Amino acid sequence: MEKIKLYFQNFLSYFVLFFCFFLFPIFLFYTSLDIVLESKVNSLRQSTLEEMDNSLEYLNKYSNNKKYFHYLLSKISDYSQDASDPLEYFTININNIKAKYPNKFQFVVWNEKGEIIKRLTDKSSYSYVLNKLYESLYEVTNAVKDNSSTKISNLSLIKKNISFLQSFFGRIFVPEKLKKPIINDYNSGPLLTELGHDFSYVWFSMKPKVSFLCFISESLLNEYSGLNKIVNSLNSNESRIIYGFSKIPNYDEPISEFPVKYQSNLCLALATFENGGNDIFENSESIVRMSMPQPNIRAFCFLPKIDDIWNHDYQKKYWFGIFICVLLMIYSFIGFWYLYKQNFFSIRWKLTILFLLANLAPISILGFVTKFYIDHKRISLINDITGNIEKNIREIDIQYNNFILSYSSKLNSIVDEISKKINNNEVNQAQIQQLSSLYDEFEASSAFLIASDSNIILYRHDKKNLMSKEFMAGIGRAILLYFNNIEISVKKGDIFSTIYDPETSGFLRTIIKSIGKISNMLVGGKSKEYYCRTFGDKEKYNNNYVFMLLWDIDAFQNISLKSYLKNNYKESNKYDFFIRSKHSRFTYGSKKLERVLGSILAKNPEKMDNITGEVLIDNKKYVFAYLTGVKFKDWSIIGVYPEEEIDKEINLLLIQIIAVAFISLLFTIIIGHILSIQFLNPIKNLGVATLAIGDRNFSHRIPIVDKDEFGYLNQIFNRVIEGLGDFEVGKIVQESLFPGNHFNIGNYDIFGRSVVMTTLGGDYYDCFKINDDYQGIIIGDVSGHGIPAGLMMAMAKSSVLSAPEEVKLDPTALTTRLHKMFYAVNNERLKRMMTFQYFVLNIKTGHFICTNAGHCFPVKVDNNSKSAEYFEFIANPLGVGKRCRCKNYEFDLKDGESLVLYTDGIVEAYNEAGEQFGYERFKDSLLKYYDSNSENYYYNIYNKVYKEWTNKADDDLTIIIVNRNE
Repeated sequence: MEKIKLYFQNFLSYFVLFFCFFLFPIFLFYTSLDIVLESKVNSLRQSTLEEMDNSLEYLNKYSNNKKYFHYLLSKISDYSQDASDPLEYFTININNIKAKYPNKFQFVVWNEKGEIIKRLTDKSSYSYVLNKLYESLYEVTNAVKDNSSTKISNLSLIKKNISFLQSFFGRIFVPEKLKKPIINDYNSGPLLTELGHDFSYVWFSMKPKVSFLCFISESLLNEYSGLNKIVNSLNSNESRIIYGFSKIPNYDEPISEFPVKYQSNLCLALATFENGGNDIFENSESIVRMSMPQPNIRAFCFLPKIDDIWNHDYQKKYWFGIFICVLLMIYSFIGFWYLYKQNFFSIRWKLTILFLLANLAPISILGFVTKFYIDHKRISLINDITGNIEKNIREIDIQYNNFILSYSSKLNSIVDEISKKINNNEVNQAQIQQLSSLYDEFEASSAFLIASDSNIILYRHDKKNLMSKEFMAGIGRAILLYFNNIEISVKKGDIFSTIYDPETSGFLRTIIKSIGKISNMLVGGKSKEYYCRTFGDKEKYNNNYVFMLLWDIDAFQNISLKSYLKNNYKESNKYDFFIRSKHSRFTYGSKKLERVLGSILAKNPEKMDNITGEVLIDNKKYVFAYLTGVKFKDWSIIGVYPEEEIDKEINLLLIQIIAVAFISLLFTIIIGHILSIQFLNPIKNLGVATLAIGDRNFSHRIPIVDKDEFGYLNQIFNRVIEGLGDFEVGKIVQESLFPGNHFNIGNYDIFGRSVVMTTLGGDYYDCFKINDDYQGIIIGDVSGHGIPAGLMMAMAKSSVLSAPEEVKLDPTALTTRLHKMFYAVNNERLKRMMTFQYFVLNIKTGHFICTNAGHCFPVKVDNNSKSAEYFEFIANPLGVGKRCRCKNYEFDLKDGESLVLYTDGIVEAYNEAGEQFGYERFKDSLLKYYDSNSENYYYNIYNKVYKEWTNKADDDLTIIIVNRNE
C-alpha cells in the first residue's frame, strides 16, 4: 500500500512538472498563435475588402456607357474652359473621341458668343434651330447651376420655345429631363430623345468659352466599352486583385480577361451571389466581392489566396513546429544538466521558473496589445506623414500671398525710381526702355504704357497673349480720366461706356483701388494677374501715363513656385514632390512621379482636390498625398514618402517593446530568485517543525527572525505546536474517561468503541455498575468537535459519576440532572447541546429501563427471527429548552437478541456519489453482519459497512453492541 502511495506521489510530482513546464507553455503559445494569426488574417481580409469596396464603387459608378461618357464629356468640357486655348483643346479631344468611336458621335459646337463653329459641327445646316437651341439650353444651364431644384418648364425661354423643343427632342419630351446632362448625381447622363435615327441620345454642356451639344449613338451606349476600359486600367496597376464583370444570362463567363485556373472559383462565387444574394464569397482558395450595378451586369473583384499568410493551418503548424523544436532543445539542455547536477533543479530555480511562466500570460496579453498598438501606430504614422506632406504642399499655397506682396514691393521700388526721373510729365525713350525691361525682368505676359490721349507708347506680349489694343487703350484712358478728375460724356451704345463711367463700373473701381498692387481681374474672359501705375502729378490731377503689366495666372503662379522652391524648399532624402500645371508645360520635382500622378487622377476622377493613399513606384510602396490649393487650384501637387521608412520606425518600436519584455523577464528571473531565497529558510524551519510534530515532539519551537508574514506564520505555527501539545494532553485525558471497550457482565456480552474525527471528539459512551443487580449504559453526542465538545463530554461524565444511586437507577432523573447542567452553562459564547440515551439493565432478568433525549433510536436485533426494529423514543436534546421533556421506557432483551446503540456518524455518512447511508440501510446491515460476539459484530459493522461506504470521516462515530447469550 505504501509503495502504491509513493508511486502515485511521484507520478503526481512529475505530472505537475510536465504540466507547468511543457503543457502549459505549449497551450499558451498555441492559443496565442491562433489569436495572432487570426488577427493578422482578419486585418488583411478587412483591408482587402476595403480595397475591393472602393474599386467596386468606381465600377458601379461607371458600369454603363451612359455614365462613362457623361463623365468623359464633362471632363472635356471643364478642361476646355481652363485651357489656354479652349477651342484648340476641345478640338483635339473630340477628334480623338471620333477616331476611337467612328460614326458614334455627332457634335454641334458654339463659341463664347453663341455662334456655331461650322468646322466642328456635324449639323450646321439648321442654323436657326441650333441658335434657338443654344439660347434655351444656356438658360437651363444657368438656372440649374444656381438652383438644382429649379422647375425648367417655368423658364421663360422654355415656355416660349416648348413647341420647338418638343419637335426637336420628340413627342414625349419633358422639359425637366434637360437636367440630366447638368446634374452630378446618380440620375445624370445623356438625354433620350426621339430623333428617329441611331443618334437618339443627346448630351450638352453650355460654358462661357465653348458650348456644345453631342448626339450619341444608342448602340454605343448599350455597349460596355467604358466599363471594359476601367477594368483593364485597374488590372494593369500590378494589383493582386483581379477585376472584371459579366453579363446575364452567362454571368459565370467574364467579358473581361480572366485567368482560366481561377474560373471554377469565380463561377461558384457568382452562382452564390445570383442564388443567395451573398455579395462576399470566401473559401480556402479565394475571396470574391461582387455587386450588381445594373440588372444585367455583375461586377466582381477576385483575390486568389496564393500568399502563405492566407493558409492559416500551414502558418499555425509551421510556427508551432518551430516552437516545439526550440522548447525540446531547451529542455534537452536542461535535462543534460539535471542528470549531472541535481541541485540545478533546486526549489529555488523551480520557483524562479514558475515566476517566469506566471509572467508569460501577461506578456502574451502584452503581445496582443502590442499587435493592435503597432497596427494603429502604423495608421497614425501614415496619417502624420500625409499630414506633413499636405502641410508642406499647403505652405506653397500660403506663401503665394506673401510672394505677391514682395513682388509688388519690388516693382514699386523700381517704378518709383523711374517716376522720379520723369521731367514735365513726359517720358523719354530711356524711361520707356526701362519700363519695357520690366516685362522681361518680371516675366510678364503683356506690358502696356498708355498716354492720356489713348496712344499706346509701349506694348509687349508673348505669342499666346495677344491683347486688344483698343480695349487696353480704353482702360488706360478711363484710369487717367479718373485720376485727373475729368468727366466726359460717352455716346450711347459705346462699347467702353461702362469703363468710362467710374460710378457704375466695378471693373474700373477695382483697378483704381489696386494701383501699385498685383491683383486679379478678368480681361477678355480670362483671369489675369495685373500691376498698374500712373505717372504724373497726382496732386494737381495731371497724370499723363498708365503703365500696366499682365500675367496669365498659370505663368504668374509658376514664377511664385520657382521663387518658393528656390528659397524655401530643401531636397529631402525621404519626401519627394512633383508639381504640374493642369493647363501648361510647367512642372517641378521628380519626373518619375508624373506617371504616378496620372494614374492616381485616373483612379479618382470624382475626387480631384485632395487624395491620400498608397502607391507602388519601382516596386516600392510609398504613402502619397495629392492636393490642389486654394490659390493653386489649377496645379496638381503630389508628395510621396517611402513606406520602408515607416517600416523602420515600426520595427524600431517593435524592438523597443521586445527589449522591454526581455528586461521584464530578466527582472522576473532575478526577483523570483531573490524571493525564492527569502522563502527557503522560513520553509526549512517550517519543515523541521513539521517533522517535530510527526515525532510528537511538541516542545519544539521555530525561531522568530523577522516580523514579516513568515515571522507571523512561524508564530502561528508555534502556537499550533503548543495547541497540539495541549490537544495531546486533552486526548489522553478524554481517552481515560472512556470505560474501556469490552465488558462481560453475566449473560451479557457488551462492546463499545468511539472513533473521533479530530483529536478531541464530542461522542460519549459509558458502561458502569450501579449495584450488584443493575448496570448503567450511556451513549451521547455533544454538538461540535474539539475542546468545547470534549469539555462538555467530560462534564457529562463527571455529573453521571457523581450522581446518587437512586438517581442512577431512574433514567429520567439522571437525564433531567444532566439537562439542567447543560442548560445552566449555555450562553452567547458557549452554545452546546447533547443528544443522550441512558439504559438501566437488570442483569438477572434482562429488563431495561431507558430514556432518550433526542438521540438516534436504538435498534433491537433478533437473530433467531432475522428481524430488527427501532425503538422510537422521542424527546428534546439536553440543553434545549428550560424543561427536560423526557420519560422512562421499558423493554426486555431475550436470549439471542442484541441491542445496538450508535451515534449519527454512521447513518449520516455519504459515499462518493453524494448518497446518504440512512437508517434502513443501517438496519439491514445489522441483520446481514450479525455475530454473537459483540466485538466481532462491531467490527463487521465498522469495516464492512462504514469503511466501505465512505472513506472520509465527517463526524465522530460511536457504536455499542449489547448481546444476550444463553
